[in-house]
Amino acid sequence: MIVHTAYLTCRTELLAEFRSRLLQHAANSVEKEEGCIKFAIHQDRNKPERFLLVEHYADEGALEAHRNAEHYLRFREDVADWVVQREWWFWDLLN
Repeated sequence: MIVHTAYLTCRTELLAEFRSRLLQHAANSVEKEEGCIKFAIHQDRNKPERFLLVEHYADEGALEAHRNAEHYLRFREDVADWVVQREWWFWDLLN
């Protein structure tokens, strides 16, 4: 299993729109991708414009399918100007 985490910071004035679009993206990923096992979104209590995404994929192929999925590419296009900071990490689940 591959665990992908992302740290996203959106523009403060677009917080509500970004949060809504992000929740839609997570739901689409779990519903439309067989290999997407879990997609959890966390919002920072002190800085609500910061989000932590924790995504679980069956394997490397499932993660690659996610990154090429039409709904993922549409999400990236939709929020391209909304995100001011983005970082990614990839983990191997050991237990």
